[in-house]
Amino acid sequence: MASVVSNPELVNSKRGLVSRQLFMDPEIYQTELERVYARCWLYLGHESQVKEHGDYLSNYMGEDPIILWRDGHDRVRAYLNSCLHRGMKVCRTDAGSARSFTCSYHGWTYNAEGKLTGVPYFREAYFGELNREEWGLKEVPRVVNYGGFIFGCWDESAISLEEYLGDVRWYLDILIERPLGRLEVLPGMQRYKLPGNWKIQADNFAGDVYHVPFAHGSWGKTGMPIAGGVTIDNYATQKAYSFAFKHGHGALDMRLNDETYEADLVLAQQFGPETVDYIRESRERLLKRLSERQARIYTWGVGNLFPNFAVNNFSAFFPVGLYLWHPKGPDKSEVWQWCAVDSAAPAAVKEMARVGFTKVQSAGGFFGQDDSDNFEQVTEATRGVIGRRCWFNYQMGLGHEEDLQMEGYPGHVTHRMSEANQRNFYAYWSQLMERE
Repeated sequence: MASVVSNPELVNSKRGLVSRQLFMDPEIYQTELERVYARCWLYLGHESQVKEHGDYLSNYMGEDPIILWRDGHDRVRAYLNSCLHRGMKVCRTDAGSARSFTCSYHGWTYNAEGKLTGVPYFREAYFGELNREEWGLKEVPRVVNYGGFIFGCWDESAISLEEYLGDVRWYLDILIERPLGRLEVLPGMQRYKLPGNWKIQADNFAGDVYHVPFAHGSWGKTGMPIAGGVTIDNYATQKAYSFAFKHGHGALDMRLNDETYEADLVLAQQFGPETVDYIRESRERLLKRLSERQARIYTWGVGNLFPNFAVNNFSAFFPVGLYLWHPKGPDKSEVWQWCAVDSAAPAAVKEMARVGFTKVQSAGGFFGQDDSDNFEQVTEATRGVIGRRCWFNYQMGLGHEEDLQMEGYPGHVTHRMSEANQRNFYAYWSQLMERE
């Protein structure tokens, strides 16, 4: 069975080719769970979802279920969601608040510090000899909050989160600092299964601008803008850029010279003085806290933080969409997504963001349905013997990556119509997979 470990030519970055085996091979999938998901920094949740002592959120790191839990000392911790007695999940709900969890199989109880506090028949069955200190929940050793975004890593020898994020932080800070209040994830989550490898979704959000006018052409027929004055019809002509970063991160659809801010100001006129003031104050906040270049970008756009965490935010009126592409097998995944808003935004802005989240990149939205159908059909056409022998083509812009020089903007900059970000994504993936 082909393996990227024994055959690095399955990812040929110089030629812009990626073997379809990467999206179907069970051996490759198991190896990436060990070498990507057990080693990289992974997004676990947002601080607004675990605000108070005892608040928790269920999530996954690869295929390992975890609990993100704020303990009684105000520390946010993460644990493997598995009783150390027989492996039963101790938490069986998506989110809530609890001082402890009791395993429904044999009744072992754990507190928010991960300690085993209760063992039924401790004296009668164990004769008081079980060392409860050794059988607490298995804790994720590294959990770090970056601007409200909480990441975890199983690998104690891995580089720091700040080094892992690297230059992408310069752009992510725009999203973090623009809110006048704080970024707040709205209650509830959308979750759906998708027949397709997680990497198909991740590389799409890391750098695929090319598909938008075609895959999402139905949106254009509604006559509605995507965001910031951009429509399907004028999408390809917009002056926007893509950015590739070390460690496989990619961001795209960033306009640099106040275009998005000015479009937001025009839209704000429809909602009255309060909304206009809000848009102006948001930009002023960026000028005070960050650089003028960052203030002129104004929004994050869309991007994927390697391996599987995507964020989009095309304007202050657009929701902050948070997406996880959870691996569930070589050709299966689950999409988890949340909507976040500025807690201090006017009611009209919050409502527009909420409705926009539902109508666009959601399970029932225009873009979400378009993407899901494409990813499913890509998988169906790749499943067979002959299909697996083919390559995916990532040659757009190959050899022209150095044509664009933009001093003062971190990362590798290309025009939006390029597949440099995807080549960067798979080059880093391959680097991790080849490392014992």
